[in-house]
Amino acid sequence: MKLALTLFSVLLLAPMVALHAADSTDLFAPYLDGKAPEILREVASTNTTPENITVRRVVFRSRDDSEIFALVATPKTTGKHPGMLVLHGGGGSAAVDQAMAWAQRGYVAVAPDLPGIADPKKLTDTKGKWSASNYGEGRWVATPDASASGTFDAVLAAMKALYLLRAQPEVDPSRIGVVGISWGGYMTTMVCGLAGDQVRAGFAIYGCGFFDLGKYGQEKKEAYNPKLPQTSLGRMPSEERERWLSQLDAGRRVPHMKAAYFLAAATNDFFGYASAAQATLDAIPGEKNHVFAPNANHKIPLPGGSVFEKSPAVPFTPTAFQPYPTPSGSKANWLAMEVPYFDHHLKGIGQPFPKVSVQKTGDSHLARLSITAPHPLTKVEVYWAKATPADPSGEDFLKREWIALPATKTADNLHEAKLPAEAADWFAVASDDRPVTVSSDLIRIGK
Repeated sequence: MKLALTLFSVLLLAPMVALHAADSTDLFAPYLDGKAPEILREVASTNTTPENITVRRVVFRSRDDSEIFALVATPKTTGKHPGMLVLHGGGGSAAVDQAMAWAQRGYVAVAPDLPGIADPKKLTDTKGKWSASNYGEGRWVATPDASASGTFDAVLAAMKALYLLRAQPEVDPSRIGVVGISWGGYMTTMVCGLAGDQVRAGFAIYGCGFFDLGKYGQEKKEAYNPKLPQTSLGRMPSEERERWLSQLDAGRRVPHMKAAYFLAAATNDFFGYASAAQATLDAIPGEKNHVFAPNANHKIPLPGGSVFEKSPAVPFTPTAFQPYPTPSGSKANWLAMEVPYFDHHLKGIGQPFPKVSVQKTGDSHLARLSITAPHPLTKVEVYWAKATPADPSGEDFLKREWIALPATKTADNLHEAKLPAEAADWFAVASDDRPVTVSSDLIRIGK
């Protein structure tokens, strides 16, 4: 009998050997003291602040002569509040609008600049060795060690911002969340792995770990050539690449994760390959959930996903979470599902997300699902794809077409769909009436 296994579980065996290396070799260890960073100065602003929150703009010390800008947004309501660390994407800067939106919902939010993944031209108060660099320059570097990479500075800035958040007098440090998009999604995964029980819940959007399974590991697979710029892992010398991965790849950090974790991924994403996303989920020992958006690239066009208006309101006014498809403002959240997720995990409001589990059967082409759903389900589908002609192993997810099949309910919590003979991989998608959408693991047939 052939059984379907989670995708890339075999590939994970080799990386897992190095995941639990001695902490004495961890370059972050000297910096991860849990102490709030030194505030160097406050930054004045003429921007309008919503009436129901207060905002501070500060610059704190990260390491050496590095100065990091962060916005701290706090509700005016009394008592202790949950905290939210908000991490911007690649080429961006501090996500101040999202931070203010979280504060309006009753969270103390900190949004830092993340040098190394930010666009240096957008950083006015964040200063350091990378200030005069171009975007992305110095990222794929691990000589003499991985602390030479701009990514190291990004992670360190995020961790120091986490400590700043936890130290705010209005914050309940037992209720801390982290959210980020794209490179900020990678940062969310990394922070949750490094922070252990200092974070209760993380929500990563398009960013995961195991970069060697994604774009930056597969790109330019030719042998190292010192005449070419190091623009990806594939262009790094092998020893330097391994140093980068061992210290800076979020997938190598997630076995230490204590937070509940949600990963929003897209099957054809150029940044967070579906293979890397599934490998990240496989490596997390604790509570985890996710969604795969079929035939999507850096978007979640599903109920509860990226369903916001393109044009933000001017002046900026974050609004409360609204039911799909009513937009709630593209500058207030990246995905609508962020709000019910954190409200449940950090405020104890509402119900958990649905959970889709794959049931083993004697027929590798029978997709059988067990779905735990506190809210009524509105749709359950199974998506399948052929192996790509250019890559029979099915690794090239960027060009694959995922075809929908309706799933038939066979019992209270069971659904089934019969896959065609040419199906190589499949997963299920389930939406409820909040709306929230989740997926099963990505399954490879015949392994």
